[in-house]
Amino acid sequence: MAELRKSAKLTAARQLARENAAQFRAREDKLESLAVDYFTYVDQVDEVNALAEKEIARIRAQAQKNTAARRASAAVTIDTMLAAGASRAEVAGRLGIATRDVKRAAPVPATPATTVDENSVPVGDQSASESAPVG
Repeated sequence: MAELRKSAKLTAARQLARENAAQFRAREDKLESLAVDYFTYVDQVDEVNALAEKEIARIRAQAQKNTAARRASAAVTIDTMLAAGASRAEVAGRLGIATRDVKRAAPVPATPATTVDENSVPVGDQSASESAPVG
């Protein structure tokens, strides 16, 4: 009878070990699945951030382009006011800006870039036949 008890104890111990191992495997599977979910979400966060950065860069470039044209128009307006005879201080006072900003906005006279071609002739040196319209 002692053997039956020992055998019954071994059977019960094996059954308990199997149940514990099954619980351990189920827990490990769940943790592994949760880890996969975590890494998937982290990758998605990185993708969303990368797309957001691209969109921000595109919007900044567009804004810079739009503001550059408007700043140029504002500078032309300041130049027109100066050309109308207003002093820098007066223009600054009317616009509510600092006098130094009026100086910065005044366009620098641009010298046109001329390309000299071997076959080109200065306009003053053209004869009447060269400059006459054909037709």
